Amino acid sequence: MDFIGAGLANLAGILIFAIVAAGVAKAFQIAGTLSEIKELLADIKRNTDTHTPTVPFATTESAENLLRAVSAELDHPVTQKN
Repeated sequence: MDFIGAGLANLAGILIFAIVAAGVAKAFQIAGTLSEIKELLADIKRNTDTHTPTVPFATTESAENLLRAVSAELDHPVTQKN
């Protein structure tokens, strides 16, 4: 009977070691994946085009001209105030 108890204790020890080792390996895998995601996001941020103007329209006149051009294409004339 002592052999069975010792065998079960050894088996439990090996099982616990395997579970802990698998957990540590999974933690390293998750850390690696997160670092890759971080690098990809940094690359995306560096490579994005910043073609959006900081000021949409420099003057009111340019906005009015743009509105007239769009309205002319849509056949909806915009009257000019004097």
